[in-house]
Amino acid sequence: MKIALWSVVGLLGAIWTGGALVAAALTRWGADLIASGGVTELGRSAAQWPAPPWLAPWVDTASIQAVQQAFLWSIDALGHVLPWMGSALGWLLPFVWVLWGLGVVALLVLAGFTHLLLGRVRPLQAGAA
Repeated sequence: MKIALWSVVGLLGAIWTGGALVAAALTRWGADLIASGGVTELGRSAAQWPAPPWLAPWVDTASIQAVQQAFLWSIDALGHVLPWMGSALGWLLPFVWVLWGLGVVALLVLAGFTHLLLGRVRPLQAGAA
């Protein structure tokens, strides 16, 4: 039973670590994109996409265009702040790894406690059932 416990803990730890690696890569990519000013260009091109025809029965095309215009206005308003925000987002990367460490510690503490509890359980004898 203890082998199964530690196997599950190892698998959960690997999944947790993989998630942290993905989160760190996405955070670094997002911060670099914001700092380089690529977000404004991406936002401008996204705001000019035409509305798909299948959306017309549910949403008025004028309201879609109004949302696109508001999006363009917000990009223009935040254009000078975005490079600063990209450099400020650099602190998120260490935060991802601190969260990863706290998660691994919590997983190991829980596994250790469960290991101790499993050590106190007496195995069933063959004739007792």
